[in-house]
Amino acid sequence: MSIRVSGGVLVGTLGLVLAAGSAQAAVDKGHKKSHPGGEEERLLGKGDSMDARFGNFPANNISFLGQVTINQLDPGSADANDCWGYVTQQGKEIAIIGLQSATGFVDITDPVNPQVIGVFSSPTSLWRDIKVIGDIAYVVTEGGGHIQMFNLANADNGTIGNLGFAQNFGGASSTHNIVANEESGYIYRVGGSSDLGLRAYGVGVNGAPGSATSPSQQAVQDDLYVHDAQVVTYDSGPYAGREIAFLCSGFGNGSSDTRLRIYDVTNKNNMFELDNVIYPNRAYCHQGWLSEDRKYFYVNDELDEGGSVSTTTMHIFNVEDPANAFYVGPWSNGNTARDHNLYVKGDYVYAANYRSGLRIHDISDPENPVEVAWIDTYPADDGTGFDGAWSSYPFFPSGNIIISDIQQGLVIVRPNLDLLSFTLDAGLGDIVDPAGSEIVIVTIDEENVTLDESTPTLNIRDESGTITPVPGTATGVQGQFRFSTPSLPCLENLDWWISAETTGGETFTLPALAPSSSFSTVVATDLTTVFEDDSETDLGYTVSGAASDGQWTRGVPVNSGRGDPTTDADGSGRAWLTDNEAGNSDVDGGATILTGPAFDASAGGTLSYSYWLNDIPTGEIGPEDYLRVEYATNAAGNNWATLRTHTDTFNQWREVSVIVGAAGEIPATSTLRLRFTANESSPGDVMEAGIDAISLNSFECENPCSNLADVNGDGSVTPTDFTAWINAFNNNLPECDQNLDGACTPTDFTAWISNFNNGC
Repeated sequence: MSIRVSGGVLVGTLGLVLAAGSAQAAVDKGHKKSHPGGEEERLLGKGDSMDARFGNFPANNISFLGQVTINQLDPGSADANDCWGYVTQQGKEIAIIGLQSATGFVDITDPVNPQVIGVFSSPTSLWRDIKVIGDIAYVVTEGGGHIQMFNLANADNGTIGNLGFAQNFGGASSTHNIVANEESGYIYRVGGSSDLGLRAYGVGVNGAPGSATSPSQQAVQDDLYVHDAQVVTYDSGPYAGREIAFLCSGFGNGSSDTRLRIYDVTNKNNMFELDNVIYPNRAYCHQGWLSEDRKYFYVNDELDEGGSVSTTTMHIFNVEDPANAFYVGPWSNGNTARDHNLYVKGDYVYAANYRSGLRIHDISDPENPVEVAWIDTYPADDGTGFDGAWSSYPFFPSGNIIISDIQQGLVIVRPNLDLLSFTLDAGLGDIVDPAGSEIVIVTIDEENVTLDESTPTLNIRDESGTITPVPGTATGVQGQFRFSTPSLPCLENLDWWISAETTGGETFTLPALAPSSSFSTVVATDLTTVFEDDSETDLGYTVSGAASDGQWTRGVPVNSGRGDPTTDADGSGRAWLTDNEAGNSDVDGGATILTGPAFDASAGGTLSYSYWLNDIPTGEIGPEDYLRVEYATNAAGNNWATLRTHTDTFNQWREVSVIVGAAGEIPATSTLRLRFTANESSPGDVMEAGIDAISLNSFECENPCSNLADVNGDGSVTPTDFTAWINAFNNNLPECDQNLDGACTPTDFTAWISNFNNGC
């Protein structure tokens, strides 16, 4: 069985898919029709894992979903910093990322296809921080400006409102971080200059002074430096109704007498210390977060690694009684990178640890964490440099996580921890019978969650976007469910996926990113391969062009590590490649042209080819470089027309499918030829190209019988349907009603005879 993935579940990663549309063919009941299939571009997932520019990050128990680079967000910014998140009224998930000179807003509801919906300039600084209360995002920076505000209420419509700056306050305008406590209705600016502590502002929520867009300054603490904090309001126990702040703090710039301090900030006119706790090897108490039961506070010290400690060290405090807190001890995952920002959700700590990326620690035993997942967005090394993952935001309802990376920009990932996992025991192939009753079988395993057994569903989406849900039936085997396809219209392009929910209401799918990523099939009764070229033999190609180096050649990829592929596209072994030799194998000094033989495409169909176009970070291709695909409809090849011009580099093979025939981009012809031109004009660029897996497939479909006489529903009218009608008559079943008068009577027997004689 061959399952084609539309939307790209990739080997080692999940990637972006560009859909080019699909064709709609006319359907005549009872007649056989040919259909060319669909048009799309998809990723094949065969790339170089050492190229970290496009999501090929080393990982364990975490899947890469998508990325928005700094250049895509704001070409004027050289790096990224902090991040936060927001969920709209309609449930859309919005990532907010700080940049050197701006703040960016990205809709990541479809994490494979993130959409930038707003980028707004701000005072330039390496440091920027964001928090959200209600529909307002509050942004601060060491570049000054006090507080910048954005209205997120219309983010469902792709609109972010820039509310400008709230800056009618005394004191320094620079800020290092911002802290938000929605329960109390207060935001707090912290850091930004020596001995700048908590600066409290009411934003008009839950009885706080001020308003959402006009914060009211209520307190300024200038006898302590606070680098970062978490402020919460207790709703039970001896501190019920009290607002408690956990401060990563010191004096001067925070490095003097650095420690965890715990303050009662309920009365902004009298904020006082409850307790303070030191810990061994302290260098700079940087940031921390409470466990959800508020018994523990986990802290990262940014400057102890590379100095007083040799491995990444997280510090654990017992704060069950905030006035009598104590140090539990250090914990290390054994890595050597600096830690930077961490958050707690459920039984996990999500730690952005600079050069070792995002690390996830299981704290179900809160004093003895265990690292259970990681993704390294700076795979070059795990040193103590200030590069890589700055922060993360793990609180989106979908379970997806964003990472703000200094070099990579916005990275979207999903942990593979508490989930439902799927094994596809039997799926739909390249074609599915229009008569229905094709079987899909899936086994669902529970990993730290419980399956709601009423929810497994086969989802079928047609060309119009209409989704037909098919409920599953338990097979009797543990966790296994069976689905039967309904009758389907001939020659329809379908996407399909499996979904199921936990008893807690969280939805999981196969593929993992469905419905943006899905399996696909065509409703047909026959699939014919008209032409196929796997590059294992030369079918009559010619190579020409004025390129000084890097001419097309056929062979097994050498993999020289300079942007060229590590394997061919289809697994047969060989592909057409530019040069294909160790070392300097890229195209130089012009165009190399690969011209193919003529083949018969008079019956139409779906033409597919796989292509490779990549560069390297130190030799990125320019706007003058491309891989162009052309076609000619005569054997002489004197009427070439452009089919595609590929200019986006990517570290994977990609497949393009287009329609040949009346409904498609290429007219049907008995002498179709293809031509592939790789052009590189700048001597400093490194461009590697490849072509493989060219095929032309056509589909035929014969609609099943729609005669009422087909009582047993087997797609044909035979004498066995009479026995089925007798059973329907005796049991007053709907199939008895052959004259459609709404009743089951003896007159329906005469109607059945007439329907039978009419056939299909």
